[in-house]
Amino acid sequence: MKAYKCLAAGDGKTGLLIAAEQKVSAVILDLKLPDMDGLGVLDQLKSDLGTRHIPVHIITGRAPENNVVSLRKGAIGCLIKPVEAEDLEGVFGKIEGLLHADMKRVLVVEDDRKSQAAIQSLLRKKDVEITCIGTGQGALDSLSRERFDCVILDLLLPDMSGFEWLEKFEKQGGETEMTPVIVYTAKDLSEEENRRLNRYTGSIVIKGASSSERLLDEVTLFLHSVESTLTKDQKDMIRMQHDPDRMLQGRTALLVDDDMRNTFALSKFLKKRGMNVIIADNGQMALDKIREEKGIELIIMDIMMPVMDGYQAMREIRMSKDHQHIPIIALTARAMPEEQERCMEAGANDYMTKPVDIERFLTLLRVWLFRQEKAA
Repeated sequence: MKAYKCLAAGDGKTGLLIAAEQKVSAVILDLKLPDMDGLGVLDQLKSDLGTRHIPVHIITGRAPENNVVSLRKGAIGCLIKPVEAEDLEGVFGKIEGLLHADMKRVLVVEDDRKSQAAIQSLLRKKDVEITCIGTGQGALDSLSRERFDCVILDLLLPDMSGFEWLEKFEKQGGETEMTPVIVYTAKDLSEEENRRLNRYTGSIVIKGASSSERLLDEVTLFLHSVESTLTKDQKDMIRMQHDPDRMLQGRTALLVDDDMRNTFALSKFLKKRGMNVIIADNGQMALDKIREEKGIELIIMDIMMPVMDGYQAMREIRMSKDHQHIPIIALTARAMPEEQERCMEAGANDYMTKPVDIERFLTLLRVWLFRQEKAA
């Protein structure tokens, strides 16, 4: 017995909401979910600064190739079902090791002293130990004896190329299979070289104007660094790489509500995050707007309105083949369970009560727009 409090989610959306709202220590994630692909859930967890540090372990019935993909996206491991009790012991051992580690260890494989110093300065914080080794063989020898949480590799080494190093590193196997490698190089890569590198890693950072920010971003992902442990400069650099509103920018929503105060507040809020907002003050006007306007990607639908209420409007929308796919989030002042059921039966994809919890509302928008983007 591990004495963990267990929070269960039967679909990706619920899992993302729980991770955003609760103090979650770790996530066990299946890839085959009823509402969205598990790798999409992993993407969203790792792109949100509030959940990015949470260790995610995949346990799935999918083919083993998903192991490599999930590790590149920041998962700490992947098990293929069926799993035995000792497999689960290993999963929780890995999670506990990460949660209780006082020090994260980074190996820098780079022979240039100035580059070594720059990387050390960029990554320096109290819970990170950085080891610099200037030869490929020296780094391989060190990895055979010691455990590192992450490797930063230059491709131009004095004793071997980075490509040769990666091949030898793969053959070395063992615990090194789970050690993420970030290629950090000034070399101009051909298409063929990119393909070769992608066999071993999805993290390739070309040295240039914004490469420091990208390198810091990749390292903190694989170290599962909590944002509060970063320095102010590191936080600013990471935040520039991860704008939580990026998923909303340039997207178009139809906001349907007869309460002018509510439409003004919500439309102002969404426009500040870069969204295009079309407003309708009853269900009939919403149907007209959907026919007239191109590119509506999401509908926020109040229920109680004059002329035509939200129930009828949603039924009419779902009768049209052209608009069946548009996600609808229903808004209502009534919090009874039967109200949610009625909304879903009428065609809503999701449901929120008024007054709107803004953070939860934003999470729902990101989830449904992400799914819309993937389906396109």
